[in-house]
Amino acid sequence: STEMALHFRRRGEVWHARGTVRVGRETFNVSEFSTGSRSRADAEAVAAAEEARIRQSVLDGPAGRARAVTIAEAFEPYLLRPGGIAPWDKTMVSDLNERIGHRSVADAPAAWQDWLRIRGHALSPASVARWRATFVAALNVGCKALGLGPSPAIQTVKQRPDERVAHLHDVERQRLLAAYNPHAACPVLLLAYGGLRSQEALQLDWRDVDFRARTLRLPKTKSGRVRTVPMHRRVDALLFGLWHAAGCPTRGLVFLSAKGKPYSDTRGQGGNPLAQAHETACAAAGVTDFRVHDWRHDFATRFLTEGGDVRGLMQIMGWSSPRMVARYVTYRVEHLAAVLQRVA
Repeated sequence: STEMALHFRRRGEVWHARGTVRVGRETFNVSEFSTGSRSRADAEAVAAAEEARIRQSVLDGPAGRARAVTIAEAFEPYLLRPGGIAPWDKTMVSDLNERIGHRSVADAPAAWQDWLRIRGHALSPASVARWRATFVAALNVGCKALGLGPSPAIQTVKQRPDERVAHLHDVERQRLLAAYNPHAACPVLLLAYGGLRSQEALQLDWRDVDFRARTLRLPKTKSGRVRTVPMHRRVDALLFGLWHAAGCPTRGLVFLSAKGKPYSDTRGQGGNPLAQAHETACAAAGVTDFRVHDWRHDFATRFLTEGGDVRGLMQIMGWSSPRMVARYVTYRVEHLAAVLQRVA
C-alpha cells in the first residue's frame, strides 16, 4: 500500500510540495520542490508522478534507488562524515559535483568516463588514480548511508609501463637550473633541493621560514597534514638573500610572478604556473622529457643515492607509504653499475 502526505504551498505564482510518502513499512521524506505549476490541479499531478517514481524505486530495490539518487546526493554523507575530509578531497569532490554531480549513481561508471574526457585528459596517470580513489570512496560511503547497495564499479585507467628515467645527470641539472628566468629559478630551487611540490613552494609564506632552525613549515599540503622540512644549504642561502632584499618581512608570500603578483593556487584544478617557464628553460638547456613535477623524482633519487634512508625521504616528501618510494625513485644503470663494483 502507498500513502502520500504531501503538503502544497504557493511561492509567488508557482506551487511547491513537500512531506512524506509511505510505501509499505517504509516512509520517505520529500524535501520541498517546485512543481513548476501555477494551478493546484497541475501541481497535484506533478506530485503524484513523484510519488509514483518513489514507489517504483522501492519496488526496484537498491538498484532502483541508485537510478533515482544523483552523484551529488550520494556525496553528501561523505562530505559530512565525522572528522571531515582532507582539503584536497573536498576540492576534488567539488569539481566532480560541478561536472557530473547531476548524473545518477547508477550512471556513475559512464559519468566517470565523461569526466576523464572532459577534465582528466590533462592530468597525469598518478593524478587520475588519486581522483578515482576519492570518487570511489565518496560513492562507497554514500551508497552505504543511503541504502543503495554496492556502489557501481569505476574502471581504473590502464597505464602503460613508464620506463622514463625522471632524473638528470649533474651537468644537465645545473644547466637546466641556470636556464630558468629569474622569477621561476627561485621557487624551482626548492623543488630541486627540497623535493617540494610546485604549489608548496609558490605559496610559501615568510611566516613559515625559520632561519634559526633552517626549516620550512608547509601548512597546506596534499595530504592535509602540516609538514616541516629541513632547508638545503642552497635553499637557505637563496631565501636569506631574498629575505634581506625584501626588507626582512615577517609575513607575506616569498615568491611573486614576473608581474609582481602572487602565483595562482591551482591545486585540485590542474595546470602549473611554472609550466611555461619550465618548457622554455628545458628548450634552452637541451633537456627533454622532464616535467616540472619530475624535480621531485630527481630529488628523491639523489637523496637515496647520497645515502639518505627511506624513512627520512618519506618524512621530507610527505609520504605515508613506502610504495611511493618505488614509484618515484629510479636509478640509472650507470649508478647501479658503480654500486655493483663496490660489492666485496
